[in-house]
Amino acid sequence: MQILRAGGNAVDAAVAACFATSASEPVLTSLAGAGAMTVHLADRRDVTVCDFFANAPGLQPSSATPNKDIIDFFDVELDFGPTRQRFHIGAGAAAVPAAIPGLCSAHERWGRMPLAEVLQPACQLLREGVKIGPFQAYAIQLLRPILTVSTAGKDQFCTGRERQLVGEGDLYRLPALVTVLEDLARGDWRRYYRQTLGEQMLAQFGPDAGGLLTAADLDSYQVHFREPLEIHCRGARIFTNPKPATGGQMVALMLRLLDAADISTVEPRSLQHMRVLASVMRVADTARKRGWAMEQQWQRCLDCLRALLDAPLGAGPAIDGGPASTTHISVIDADGNAAAVTFSFGEGNGNIIDGTGIMMNNLMGEEDLFPNGFHTAPAGSRLSTMMAPTIVIADSGDILALGSGGANRIRTALTQVMTNVLCHDYNVEHAVCAGRIHFEAGVLNAETYELNNAGADLDQLGAEQTVRFDRPNLFFGGVHLVRRCANGHLEGAGDPRRDGACLIV
Repeated sequence: MQILRAGGNAVDAAVAACFATSASEPVLTSLAGAGAMTVHLADRRDVTVCDFFANAPGLQPSSATPNKDIIDFFDVELDFGPTRQRFHIGAGAAAVPAAIPGLCSAHERWGRMPLAEVLQPACQLLREGVKIGPFQAYAIQLLRPILTVSTAGKDQFCTGRERQLVGEGDLYRLPALVTVLEDLARGDWRRYYRQTLGEQMLAQFGPDAGGLLTAADLDSYQVHFREPLEIHCRGARIFTNPKPATGGQMVALMLRLLDAADISTVEPRSLQHMRVLASVMRVADTARKRGWAMEQQWQRCLDCLRALLDAPLGAGPAIDGGPASTTHISVIDADGNAAAVTFSFGEGNGNIIDGTGIMMNNLMGEEDLFPNGFHTAPAGSRLSTMMAPTIVIADSGDILALGSGGANRIRTALTQVMTNVLCHDYNVEHAVCAGRIHFEAGVLNAETYELNNAGADLDQLGAEQTVRFDRPNLFFGGVHLVRRCANGHLEGAGDPRRDGACLIV
């Protein structure tokens, strides 16, 4: 809001908000993470994707190859209540970080205000502190084994003589990062990033410290500005994250299949509606697993859907997704420029970059990014991601920007919200808050608070297992959506599943 009021555009505001998450969402993402931003420029009628996702580390300037058997790479167990899950952390879990190069490059290309002014709100929040709310307090407790694995982590996230984790109502400050951001904005951000932050990262996450990060990784990393994946659906042009990302391709396929199934004629939240949605999810997963290209294999996907609509859901494949600890920000300004940005650091690898307050990512420790085993991605290759920041331009003149966190639920969350808007004409708040499902690997997960008989009829769909949620749950992502109508009216919705907020200036 500060940036928009000061005359900044949508990209200025989105970049400012991303940096401010270091204060307000300190354990959901990090400036040593990675992501993607989709940007619409109203005056050019142009949409571009800024791809700043992570690369696999390990590039060597010589024939030397790090011994991957002795890297610092181990697992921790997080307690989710009904279930526990293992995550891999340590110096060897760090992929090549890209959040700072990505955000600064996006601002450099599209921003209107000086970088120092864009970073000022983040610096103010980091100095003065932000009170920890209930959702952040929950996330901090959940990630305790990671946040407290190192001395620096304990110093940053614990208070008092008893070294208790910061909790709800506590003021979280991070003055060390203020110095970093001020230095970053003072001159050539590339030189500062490579020579100051980069050298520190190499010292802590390079082969001598049990990691895989090399100088060649940092020197060769590139932010890519890509043509978006574009599809036409229900009187709208939809622009989303293209290859090598996974999420945009799957969202595009599901939207086309739902349009072909004429989902707009099916009563929302009816049993038939659930059947069509789940069947489309299974077809998309099958297409992904078998490597079906949407353009060449469209008829095969359509035939597969038609066969499923008259059969039990059964099993279906599991699909790699990515990190669940993810932030998304959507912005539309008064001129109609729009920015949707999603970024993450996994769950963090437990180590703070010395003197900065920035926790390094653990993207190399995300099991579902590496179905063939950890550290199998070629050094220097772009890791795949389910992130799909999306811009929708309707024939009516409406513009929407949206995206979500939620690992492999990103694709199904975004598909359902866009279907709610484009096919069922929901307003944005209803579109975001309506109950969702996610079908994968034979398991039908469903929010049942809007369903007849509390979703008891879902058993008729024939999934191998049905899991019911009687209230909105962060398992189903966090879709944050803004819309500028053709008449200039602005509206939006932050997903309550992930403590989302919407502000209109």
